[in-house]
Amino acid sequence: MSLPGMTELPVPESPSTLSIQPDTPLLSTTSHRQRSRRIVLGSNDVNDTTLFLNGLTQNIVILYELFESLGYECYLLQNPTNHAEPAEHRRITAQDIVKTGLRADLLLEIGMSIDPTTRQYLRSTGTTIAKLYLGNILNIDVETIQSYPSMFFHHHIVGDEGAQPDRIWTSPHYAQHLDYAAFLNRVPLEHARTVPYVWEPWFLTRYLRPQEREWRAPADWRTQDLVIMDPNISFQKCSFYSLLLADAFARQHPEWVGHVHVINGDRLHIQSHARNHVLPALQLHTTTRIHYHPRKRIHDVLAAHRSACFLTHQWNNDYNYMTLELMYCDFPILHNSEGWRDCGYSYRTTEWDKAIDTLYRALTEHQANRAVYRSHAAALARRHSIYDPAVRAEWSAILEEATSKAPSPSPTNPSPTHPPCESV
Repeated sequence: MSLPGMTELPVPESPSTLSIQPDTPLLSTTSHRQRSRRIVLGSNDVNDTTLFLNGLTQNIVILYELFESLGYECYLLQNPTNHAEPAEHRRITAQDIVKTGLRADLLLEIGMSIDPTTRQYLRSTGTTIAKLYLGNILNIDVETIQSYPSMFFHHHIVGDEGAQPDRIWTSPHYAQHLDYAAFLNRVPLEHARTVPYVWEPWFLTRYLRPQEREWRAPADWRTQDLVIMDPNISFQKCSFYSLLLADAFARQHPEWVGHVHVINGDRLHIQSHARNHVLPALQLHTTTRIHYHPRKRIHDVLAAHRSACFLTHQWNNDYNYMTLELMYCDFPILHNSEGWRDCGYSYRTTEWDKAIDTLYRALTEHQANRAVYRSHAAALARRHSIYDPAVRAEWSAILEEATSKAPSPSPTNPSPTHPPCESV
């Protein structure tokens, strides 16, 4: 199944999938065989700073844990100058790989590209090379060419013959550019596919206690604040639509006197047209009810806005860790993800009046609907958890095919799914 943005929806579970038993026995010859297979994950450094720059680094950590739990021995390919080593992750440099003669079954590049020389060396030792795209490269490439002609963005380094990847993988919400990514990297389409999207709440639970992250009901919805956290770095995730929606809501419901806090809002003032024409046209701006903040960690935002309602808007970026995090913490959030349309406060940009009504319900009814909302959050968390049997089964099959010595073409299979949420 496909959506307008070409997000690939999962197929229903089969009874046999639901009855899958733990897939990696702790004491067995199978476990020992699997443990001998190694995966090197190549991308940006992983530390307490980079974890909260964007969702990419968090995704690396989650995939690392998934692969380890499936019985693989994982390494983070990192820069030799970085000494902020997380104790729970094995780290290795390209130099260490050569010095120690480490044999890897799979090099998985996530986001950025590894240099062709390292690729060629690993391939000479029998390593399969896969590249996983977790960004909207179609949009990024178009905007980079138009707006940043001098920028060199390291996510399409292909290299000469023998240095290009063997596999191209994308998340289901980027299915629309699977063929594009395969063509750029000179990978046959039969070796390009989507892989299951995964998420875990660790970056909340490991840093915040429940009483520090859970939503608190406001004393009066009419004074409840709205928070917008879109990055404002491109049209893909920009707060303009959310601001327009909030402004229209304020005009239609003058009894609401809350304020709007725009995280990353300082970026809106960089562009002169936005600063001089768009923002001054908003009633909320002229009455100083919009507050523009620099970038902040999710932890700091939750601490500062314990009773807020969140708004988000995206285009062709259907899945977002921020939405899952806010739902996990009970915060009402309006989202326009078609892939999650059955969960939470969903709206469509083509249905303006309904979107205003959805915001009204989120402000006035969320406390009464919290039990249903929690069931939605739990359903989404399970749908994308690395411990869900269906997710594990598909990832296990993908890795088995990629690390086997006689690879066969990978079918483009959608990821597993679960029954839809009941309406809030």
